[in-house]
Amino acid sequence: MQPQQLAGPKCGRRYEKEYLNKFRDCITFYRDGKVRFERFCYGEGACFVFGAWATISPEGALSYTLPLDPAADPQALPQALTGVEGSTLYFDGKRPKWQLEKELDADPKNGYGKLKMALLRVRGK
Repeated sequence: MQPQQLAGPKCGRRYEKEYLNKFRDCITFYRDGKVRFERFCYGEGACFVFGAWATISPEGALSYTLPLDPAADPQALPQALTGVEGSTLYFDGKRPKWQLEKELDADPKNGYGKLKMALLRVRGK
């Protein structure tokens, strides 16, 4: 599947991993082919733990931008998209589902403001 198909027609799509542990893992696919993994804590002290930028190949392999954040857990990062069922993704041949959480019009905190999105659309990305 092409990265633009995973991102959808707007700025991008954010997928959330089904709840299995104390973390909330999200992965966002953007129209320009970039991918952002983010991990957050659950509970009263909910906070951002770490994030990592990546690209995805047409075969589904994720390549992360190095060096990773010192707080990053390399074991937590999905390595390859291995299945797609409607709006649900599967990574690394494992059971946890990543379900579509949100269609994004813009994502300014990660550098995808409305102006950048307009420019990407004009350029056909």
